[in-house]
Amino acid sequence: MVSQIRQDILIGVFLPGDKMQLNELKQRYGVGGTPIREALMQLVWQNFVVMEPQKGFRVAPVTLEELKDILDTRRVLEGIALEKSFSRGDETWELSILAAYHRLSRVNLEDPDIDYTSWGMLHMNFHLSLISACESPMLLRMIEIVHNQLERYRHIWLNHELDAPQRYHDDGEHRAIMNAVMERNLPEAMHLLEEHHRHVIELAENLTQENFASRIQLARKKPETE
Repeated sequence: MVSQIRQDILIGVFLPGDKMQLNELKQRYGVGGTPIREALMQLVWQNFVVMEPQKGFRVAPVTLEELKDILDTRRVLEGIALEKSFSRGDETWELSILAAYHRLSRVNLEDPDIDYTSWGMLHMNFHLSLISACESPMLLRMIEIVHNQLERYRHIWLNHELDAPQRYHDDGEHRAIMNAVMERNLPEAMHLLEEHHRHVIELAENLTQENFASRIQLARKKPETE
């Protein structure tokens, strides 16, 4: 149940700020009120939903400030984990990076029929493969949490409803990161990851705070009611 509601938030069935009506959720998912409430509480802990006293549950809002905070946190944590992985990674680690990049590179971001959810998972798996040799389960869990939070914002820069200059284009970024890691060039890999994060921030900063939320509405259109 948690994964179903979370996925519906990610694909725009429920938009940021939407009230989560218990009766509607019961009808949509075909279950009683208790499992719905339990799922919503778990999503509150995951920051996908907020609980308002006396008002119930709403989809967590999105802000430019929070996006910057998420990206900055990701940059710091991934930098630490990457440095650890460089000192401990072996051939198996390198092969896992090559495989993750190969799967990611097979998806064409310019394809109008692209499944952005699948691309998001491949993208996260690639970045996690870079740091998988850090030998710190706690650090890896923290980074995965940050990536999951970033998923709430991905549709701002990955959607064919947006004009081309406003949309994310890879332009060889992930290949360059992979090559730097394969060459064990830590300064270059760190620099490229920094540029990768800055690229996303720049796309978001092209929006004013006033129309940031409205861009979410555009990029995550609700599907027609079933």
